[in-house]
Amino acid sequence: MSEAVLASGAPGATVSQRPADTVMRLARMGSFHPSRLSFMRALLRRISSESWRFERRLWEVDARGVGRAVYCLHAPQRSYSLVAFAHDLPDEMRSDRVIATAWDATFTLFDGIPTEQDLQRLQANVPKQEAGRISDSELTLARANRSVRLWSHVIERLAIGQQPDPELVRSVGYLMRTTAVYGSGKFGAADRAAIADRAELKAPFRAEMLTVWLIRAFTLDLVEHMALQQGGDKAVTIAGDMRRRIGVGNSTGLGMAPFVLNHPVLLHRWMAAREEALRRVRGVPRATPHAVRDFGIALRDAQRNAQEWHSDHGIQSAKLVALRADFARLEQHVNQGALDLALPWDRLYRWAEAELSLEGQEQLVSLMMEPYSELVDELADDMDAEEVRPFTIDGAMRVQQLRVVLEEHYAWARAIDCVSAKGRARFWYVSEEKLEPRLGERAHEEGAELELPLCVAEQVQSLLADLAGYDDAQTVAQLLLEHPRHRHVLRRVQLAEQHPYAVVRDNLIAADMLPIDLLRCKLSFFGATKFDPRSDRWVRISMYQDALFPHELCDVGGALGESAVPTPTPANAEPSDAVRYTLSEIEALARKAARGSGMDWGLADEAGKAARWLSAYGLAGAEALAGTLTRNEGKPFSMLCPVEAGGGLWHARSDELCPLIAGACLVDRAAQLVAGSETRLGHVAYPMLLLPFVGRAAALIGHNLLVRWPGVRVDCMPGGIRIAVDASALQIELAQAVVVQAASSTVGERHAPACTSHPVSAQAWEILTQLAHRTLVPATEASRAGAGASASETD
Repeated sequence: MSEAVLASGAPGATVSQRPADTVMRLARMGSFHPSRLSFMRALLRRISSESWRFERRLWEVDARGVGRAVYCLHAPQRSYSLVAFAHDLPDEMRSDRVIATAWDATFTLFDGIPTEQDLQRLQANVPKQEAGRISDSELTLARANRSVRLWSHVIERLAIGQQPDPELVRSVGYLMRTTAVYGSGKFGAADRAAIADRAELKAPFRAEMLTVWLIRAFTLDLVEHMALQQGGDKAVTIAGDMRRRIGVGNSTGLGMAPFVLNHPVLLHRWMAAREEALRRVRGVPRATPHAVRDFGIALRDAQRNAQEWHSDHGIQSAKLVALRADFARLEQHVNQGALDLALPWDRLYRWAEAELSLEGQEQLVSLMMEPYSELVDELADDMDAEEVRPFTIDGAMRVQQLRVVLEEHYAWARAIDCVSAKGRARFWYVSEEKLEPRLGERAHEEGAELELPLCVAEQVQSLLADLAGYDDAQTVAQLLLEHPRHRHVLRRVQLAEQHPYAVVRDNLIAADMLPIDLLRCKLSFFGATKFDPRSDRWVRISMYQDALFPHELCDVGGALGESAVPTPTPANAEPSDAVRYTLSEIEALARKAARGSGMDWGLADEAGKAARWLSAYGLAGAEALAGTLTRNEGKPFSMLCPVEAGGGLWHARSDELCPLIAGACLVDRAAQLVAGSETRLGHVAYPMLLLPFVGRAAALIGHNLLVRWPGVRVDCMPGGIRIAVDASALQIELAQAVVVQAASSTVGERHAPACTSHPVSAQAWEILTQLAHRTLVPATEASRAGAGASASETD
């Protein structure tokens, strides 16, 4: 669904979406609840509507619960298989910390049906998790630990023919809790680009949610298997109702928080879908008896959940007290006829704004969606995002227009205190230990000089200060050439008009900022329940509690769907020492390496996208970047950036131009490339790195652009390139002159981005890794203490 439809769909046309200034506040985001739009529920609806088939294809587990299993789901076009490995983990090694090295169970979601050869390869790698290496035949990598309180109890009861204690099952809620579910190209898994066009996996985090659902099935089968081995003929299985009450637990720390901040377009899509669903329901003219009944059922279920939901965390326990009181007021208000009036849901929501806590208001938002599947459910299919096009900055924007955008959409940022000790008390960084995000205390922890650019309010204030010296007629391109540090925040500023929900409108480095609000927001979209903070930085939740199991929701049998299509191999030969990395891995390391080399975060983002773009075309982007950053070592931006000498000639103050900086400037000035005049760049290092930027410029202006240097001609078009020479000829280290100009015709064979992984030489990877290491802060006891779950768990 387009942004225009999201903004003006027919249902609820008389009601507006809530403004971003209301929605994008941490306190409200930290009160979100699961809804019909949550990813878990949307997945199960698709599985049911498409009649997927399920089979437990392999079960090789001994009496101790050690072994392997394969669970297969057969969608209409493809099959997906959870490959599970169960381990005998000593109690003293059980830890939910990200630094753990062993787990009770480890998993991967295989793309297709694994052969015995695949299983042997996976068995040698999956139990090692990050220390191993999976391939683009796998979609996720996950691990889980048993619930210490519930696991043995359930086995002992089942083994003697008795059901588990219902109160204990209720209080814990899961038999295993995942401590990580990785996807989207991490550790060698298939890149998101490889599966994004599949209808069943197009929605956000679909492969991860599928993995967790199958982990739940494996967990229940495992505990019942161990009870059978212990009790023999006396053993029983868990009763159906109680079985469904058991979900999958999860321990989530700070590592999840930066995601919603680093993916502004995706965040907007999630929020916009939720706000559009609310708008549509509020616009319903009358509530039918059927809708009132369904709302009542959902309300009672939510009340039961609130009674069973407990937390020892002071903030969340207070919110639960308020929520239970809100339910009493809401029930009374509905019983007094609130839904009998015209525009009942709009009236009910407006009443809630005045009478209920934020927790209660956002619970009501989810409840109001329940009776209206026909208005809401379609929105769940359009919550993914294309993030490349919005990445491009409009360099032609005049400073006057930029000031207007800042005034209209970022007035909130001016009002935030980012100067006082309390206003800038914290800083986000990446710890050297496990490469995980952390939150430091600026006053007494080291590493603030390596701060991540997550506080948009502070960046906007800095941008406004520098804008004071510019005339209204000057352009953003001119601003960025003199102040490249603003490139990162300018992307978000220019997103504002089309993506109002893209930015959290609060101080993310303040002393009283609660990271758990960011976690709660993201987890609500997953569909998680029983949100239980253990500090302001990590949380326990439950997933798929009360959901059907695969054997209940699916047809049971072995009719196979098709396996995944292999990723195309690029035409150029792979270096003998190369390891194949996913595009996401290449982009992430390239970004950090560029930052470690001294570039501002905005240019580092450009470097990551450039390396990814080249790799997608089967070109040696990582090697070119490693060479460029090595040549740049010790040179300031002012010596590497282009200076216009007149007549369309660009040169650097040093001996050579940096292709990353020159390329970003070309995109900023893309409109000038259509005017017919050519731009000539002198002494460009690794000119191949210019191609991603010229390609983006061509897409921006909708016109073919030609790039050439001696022996090389590349035509960049929206959606593809044509190379008139061998790809190897592109990889020269220095071009004396490069010409970029508009092209009326193209030459050579057209190439489209076809690779989702690419080999990188060991030397280039090591160079980039060493540079990226400069962005890391050495781990301390303070950083470990606040990072996430504690070393030992009792649940």
